[in-house]
Formats: sequence, C-alpha cells, structure tokens
Amino acid sequence: MLDGKRPSEDGRFSFEIKRSPVSLQAKSDRRSEFKEFVVEELKSVSFLLSGDVKISIEWYSHEQKRYETTASADIDNIIKPLLDSLCGPDGIMIDDNQVQSIGCNWFDYDDIENEKLVVVVEFSPSDFVLKEGLFFVNVHQHLYMPLWESLDKKAQKLMAESFVKMIEIREQMVAAGIDYYQAKAVMSVQRVFHKGRLDGFVLKDKSELDK
Repeated sequence: MLDGKRPSEDGRFSFEIKRSPVSLQAKSDRRSEFKEFVVEELKSVSFLLSGDVKISIEWYSHEQKRYETTASADIDNIIKPLLDSLCGPDGIMIDDNQVQSIGCNWFDYDDIENEKLVVVVEFSPSDFVLKEGLFFVNVHQHLYMPLWESLDKKAQKLMAESFVKMIEIREQMVAAGIDYYQAKAVMSVQRVFHKGRLDGFVLKDKSELDK
C-alpha cells in the first residue's frame, strides 16, 4: 500500500480519507484545512509518482443528506480540491498535470453523520521519485529534472548535463523537421517538469551544481 519507500509493484494502491470532501466553491480557509487533513493522512508516504496516473474517487455519503439537504457539494466540485491535496512535496504526485484520467462516483453510506472518500490510484510502478532530499534543477529554459541531495556533486552534475544534452539533441531534431514524437526517443523515461508545475519544491539552477 502506501507505507515504505516504493509504490506497489502492481501499479495500483488505494487509501481512505475519513471525512467529507470540500467544494471548489468553498472558502479558501476550508480548502486549506481539507488539504492539511489529507497531507496528514499521507505523511507516511515517502515517494512521489512522477509519471501518468489514473485516479478513481469513491465518495460515501448518506442518501438523505445527498438528496434532501444542501449540505453536500456537487460531485464535480469536489475533484479539484482533492487533486490539489494530492500534489506537491507532501502529496503522492508532483503536479495534477500527471492525471491522465479521473472518475468520481458517490455511494450510499449508512452513517448519516460521517462521510468518507476512497481514492484509487493507478500508475506505472517504475515512475516515481523519493521525497527525501529531493530538489529540481533547471536543464532547459523553464524545464526542471529531479535530483537528490544524497548524490555527490559529481553525480548530480553528470545527471543534469545528460538531460541538457538530450533536450538539445531533441530540439535540433525538431528544428530539422523530425516529428516531436520521434525526436523524443532520445529523451530519458524520467520526464522533466515545467517550473510553473513545481510550486513548493526546492528549485536550483544548474550553475549551483558547479559550486
């Protein structure tokens, strides 16, 4: 499941959030409180998924509450706050642009006083990075790759330079008229991330690795 340093080898795990979801239209303090709750639930997770993911959300709520009150959020409005809570340094993935597909369903729950969410995540078992010592280094314009403080400086520099070279070759191939999808064959399986997708992470310029 979610304990340990590696995700499950079958490319799937699930976990419960034992509370009501929050609506995208809720006040910012309520959304922040929800995120803090989810982060606390995920504190044992020591990795971040770094590839494409598929997410299924199961929302358990009492039928009477859903149908006969205005206390429940609309099902489409609970998705974004939940995704935001799963992303970033304390989440289970780097950014929600990794989400390839998402489904959300609600089910009748016999406890009218309480609700819960069950989140099912599917992913490629090899696409993950460890959280400990993680930072991102700039390798091309606004693109960054993951590295770790535990690596010695020589290894950090060599890995960053290899990404710089791969991107340079890809760009030269595209400029020469080669299709992007063919040109990306020279890239590593580890994707790079745009700076705008790395809120909350430690970012470094490649020049810092030379010091």
